[in-house]
Amino acid sequence: MARPLEFDKITALNAATKQFWADGFEASSVQKLLDAMGINRGSLYSSFGDKETLFRQSLDNYEAMLTEHIEKTLVAVENPMEAIQQFLTVKYSAASKKKLANGCMLVNTISELSNVNKKLANLAARKKSKLIEGALRLRLAEAKKSGQLSGDVDEVTEYFMTLYTGLEMRGKVHKDKASLERTVSFAFSCL
Repeated sequence: MARPLEFDKITALNAATKQFWADGFEASSVQKLLDAMGINRGSLYSSFGDKETLFRQSLDNYEAMLTEHIEKTLVAVENPMEAIQQFLTVKYSAASKKKLANGCMLVNTISELSNVNKKLANLAARKKSKLIEGALRLRLAEAKKSGQLSGDVDEVTEYFMTLYTGLEMRGKVHKDKASLERTVSFAFSCL
């Protein structure tokens, strides 16, 4: 008879996600993951599989967190341009706080693994495109339809995706909220 689990899988997965988010895939050794998750090696492999499988599950877990954030910012605000500005503002404000100073896990994964593990980097890129780019494109299409945007929706979406990625990377190193705020303000003035 199989031994019952002596840990909460969701809590352990959240801990693994935080570990990968903080240190990345390569720097998160199995031992670091075990320590963070509070489980033993056998429990890791029987419940989550190998390190790459756990990382994929962590990306899914992060995707769920990011979806919740997008729904609170990009979707919930009625005015599409205000929603986008709020999304970027909340992101850079969060990036300037210690608890979220790790940036976007998807951006980090793409940056870290694009030359090392293309499968995982591409998975992160697909998730980023589906979640963030998709939500931005929908809101920009609404802005175009309502006359708030004169530019091409696809071009402006690419522009904001580049801004988002840059803010995430810059926010990891430069915690100056005013500088990041000026960047977002300038980006909107260029439209």
